[in-house]
Amino acid sequence: LTNLQTLSLYSNQLTGEIPRELGNLANLQTLSLYSNQLTGSIPAELGNLANLQTLSLYSNTLEGPIPSQLYALPRLRTLYLAGNAALIGCIPYTLQGPLTTDWQFCPRPSPPSSGGGGGGGGSTPRPRCTNGTVVANPSANADLVRDCVQLLTIKATLEGSISTSMRLNWSENSSIGTWEGVTIGGAPQRVVSLALQISGKTLAGSIPSTLSRLSGLQTLNFSNNEFSGRIPVGLRALAALQVLDFSNNRLSGSMPTDLGSIASLQTLHLANNSLTGSIPTTLVDLSALRSLSLAGNRFSGCIPNALARVAQNDLSAIELSFCDPVTPTATPTVTPTATATPLAPVRRQLFLPLVYK
Repeated sequence: LTNLQTLSLYSNQLTGEIPRELGNLANLQTLSLYSNQLTGSIPAELGNLANLQTLSLYSNTLEGPIPSQLYALPRLRTLYLAGNAALIGCIPYTLQGPLTTDWQFCPRPSPPSSGGGGGGGGSTPRPRCTNGTVVANPSANADLVRDCVQLLTIKATLEGSISTSMRLNWSENSSIGTWEGVTIGGAPQRVVSLALQISGKTLAGSIPSTLSRLSGLQTLNFSNNEFSGRIPVGLRALAALQVLDFSNNRLSGSMPTDLGSIASLQTLHLANNSLTGSIPTTLVDLSALRSLSLAGNRFSGCIPNALARVAQNDLSAIELSFCDPVTPTATPTVTPTATATPLAPVRRQLFLPLVYK
């Protein structure tokens, strides 16, 4: 298959390691293996794919260092690795700009010190979000520092290909409390709301799976933008989430079934996208749900009857019938009662008359 240009095997529950032999596909431009159960390390042989433009490996169980060979790929423009908690490393800061990614960049080295100080060498780079400006007293607010790092990591992914004037104002040079769409609260302080309805700005990126690391989120509202791609799996990790609103975007693919595992969810709005597939039956488990909006998509199948109980819903605007989820039933077994007497086998006998001559 040396002429293969696209290999997409995402969301197939694949297991095992990524074959090193994929590095022999000299003409490969797109490799999508995300949302599987792949393990092991990322093969360094993928660095042989000189024509590779998109590499999507997010939402697996990959581990170990990210091969440096990937950073030398001359045509690589998209690299998605999030959702692999045991991956180690960061992307060289020199790739910021040409590369779209959901992974963190390495910090830019500080310029060499011009003063004395005896050593004469450059200072050690300061970890992100610890300059005292973006997060006050960072040593006492470690959780907020982690949230800050995550937001800066996904900033380019959320923005997409938009003009400089439309970009988010997130920067280490200003307090995280002044960032557009970001609300902090709680004790200890966390990012509790990410609401990206910003006057005069329309974001056109994708929704990264690493949002699940913002575990203090109570509100996640990306409505009325131009986000595309799939709703990421793994949002069930947002155990405190009460509002999830991705309505009025350009999202496609199926609705992740794990949305039905966010027990605290009260509002789920996904209307007016291009979502396909069936409406997950797992949504009926959302006992706290008070508002459900799914109309304006391309769902198939039927609507679980139990969802009609949600106080505010637009299910009547979906041109599908209601049904009860079909669950497999066991084959009934017949157990003889105590008084039952097994029937004796019937012996059939054939009597022929004897004729004497």
